[in-house]
Amino acid sequence: MIQPEDSKSQQLRHDLRAWLLRPSIRAKIMGIVLALVLLLGLGATWQVRVNMTNALLAQLQERSVSIARDVAAHSTDFILINNTYALHELLQDTIQNNADLRYAFILDANNRVLVHSFDGGFPRGLAEKNSVTSDERAHSVLLQSDEGVIHDIAVPIFEGRAGIARIGLTEASVHRAVNDLTSQMLLTTMMVSLLGVGAAYLLTLILTRPILTLVDVTQAVARGDLTRQAPQWGDDEIGKLSTAFNRMTTELDASQRAILRRNRELAALNAVANAVNAPAPLGETLDRSLRALLDSLDLPASWTFLRDHASGQIELTTWIGLPHELGLREAETALHGCPCTVAITNKQSVVVSPLPERCPLREARTITSHVTVPIVSHERVLGVLGVASGDANAFSPDEVKLLEAVGQELGIAVENARLWDDLREKERVRGQLLEKVIGAQEEERKRIARELHDDTGQAITSLMVGLRAAGDTSELTTRTRLDALREIAAQTLESVKRLARELRPAALDDLGLAAALERYALNYRANYGLGVDLQMTGFQYDTRLTSEIELALYRIIQEALTNVAKHAHAKNVSIVVERKRAAVVAIVEDDGRGFDVRAILESAQDETKLGLHGMRERAELVGGQLKIESTLGKGSSVFVEIPIQ
Repeated sequence: MIQPEDSKSQQLRHDLRAWLLRPSIRAKIMGIVLALVLLLGLGATWQVRVNMTNALLAQLQERSVSIARDVAAHSTDFILINNTYALHELLQDTIQNNADLRYAFILDANNRVLVHSFDGGFPRGLAEKNSVTSDERAHSVLLQSDEGVIHDIAVPIFEGRAGIARIGLTEASVHRAVNDLTSQMLLTTMMVSLLGVGAAYLLTLILTRPILTLVDVTQAVARGDLTRQAPQWGDDEIGKLSTAFNRMTTELDASQRAILRRNRELAALNAVANAVNAPAPLGETLDRSLRALLDSLDLPASWTFLRDHASGQIELTTWIGLPHELGLREAETALHGCPCTVAITNKQSVVVSPLPERCPLREARTITSHVTVPIVSHERVLGVLGVASGDANAFSPDEVKLLEAVGQELGIAVENARLWDDLREKERVRGQLLEKVIGAQEEERKRIARELHDDTGQAITSLMVGLRAAGDTSELTTRTRLDALREIAAQTLESVKRLARELRPAALDDLGLAAALERYALNYRANYGLGVDLQMTGFQYDTRLTSEIELALYRIIQEALTNVAKHAHAKNVSIVVERKRAAVVAIVEDDGRGFDVRAILESAQDETKLGLHGMRERAELVGGQLKIESTLGKGSSVFVEIPIQ
């Protein structure tokens, strides 16, 4: 179930509050002090780091421009006199005097490299990364390299007419300086944090000692020792809390017995209810219920006798905790002569204590009393529940009421189990009848197809032969009419053959499902003019499916295609049949107008949904499942999956 946004926010706040309140007071105070110190220290460190980084980067930018302009100024004369050696020496001196300078080079007016400081050759494409116009003082770009960010500065030489001076400075020195300062500030923050935690610890030690003492007393009370009293620490808030706590323990001692007794009853009812609600046969359900009841009430033995569903005789159903021969002896007498029969005849619970002389339970030396309550459902007594104890005074009126409630729970379980048994039997009989009906239908289809093919087909063939013979000996006018009649007879013969094939295709029995569906799809395309796409996957195995599965799939697909032709107004239909390792899956889809599946299945006109139910029943008879999906205006789909044994 999706919760509203308000519920989600309330739950989030509740969880956050619980998380914040979970630590101890000492931990909270120390945590607050530590958090404040760390917050202030880290905040100051971060602010100083950011400001220092910005300032050093600005200085680096100014210094890089200054170095580049200095190179440009000193290289002007060398360029004009074409002194390449002096230019190279100028670059080397500049790099040696600036540790964070990574490269320097000079381009002529045509953007060609005159000199550079690279040992392994001038990098390809570096000259085009930065350019400067003659009216600019300098132009800077940031380049990524293996050492990090490089500040590339371009300065025009002699207003650009002599070329461009380019240098590249790394930010490594800036980051080293910032990291050194950050480390020092973090170390200072850690030292201040340790001093703050120490001071907070001393303060919390004074405040939390009486609280911890009260917690110790509370834990003793939680273990069941209600005699412990909290010491008085004065008239402050903690002292008032101790007084209120002592008063509470006194009141708890008075109500503890009642609560425990009620919890015991509820636990027994809950255990029985859980056992009853778990899906299982009746005998297993009763056995599990009685064992849960005995565990909850700490009793040694229990049993149930139920009336037979047909004869009404009392029969032993469950016997736990005592020798089984005692239960068989009780079953032989059908409780005759036993005070327990009052529970059956008068629907009243009976407490038997002490045990009568003739009671078989006396042979169990540990049993001194027992109670018998009726198992009731809808005012009918279905049997009795018995519970035994080694204490003669174990079954008080409250205990008897609890067991009567258990008897009602067991009555519902017995009634439901019997109803389910009846329903399963009816479903089994229905399945058998349905299987016989479908088998009879298929046999009748075989017989009709055989008669159509043999008798009717041969009769029409004989009629065609006679018409042809009569036409050969007749006049022209009569011959024309006889030829027309012979053509009608030929069409009728073809329709009879098609009908015989649809009633029981011989290819299904002889060649298997794949060949039968291919032939049916071919005829379907010719008869109805629809585009049919048939895909058969996994049928290359030597072993065929069972005849029941092949017949069920063939009839389901045949019915689905018939519905498409009659009702869907579709143009195309797709058939996919896939044989997997453990199942065979078939899908029939069309692009027709679709329909409301739920409305059709729930409609009062049986003929509109008979085919759909027939498809589903055929799938269920072979252990499969069928699902129909459709959307108005978007076509329909039939999915069927049948397990392969």
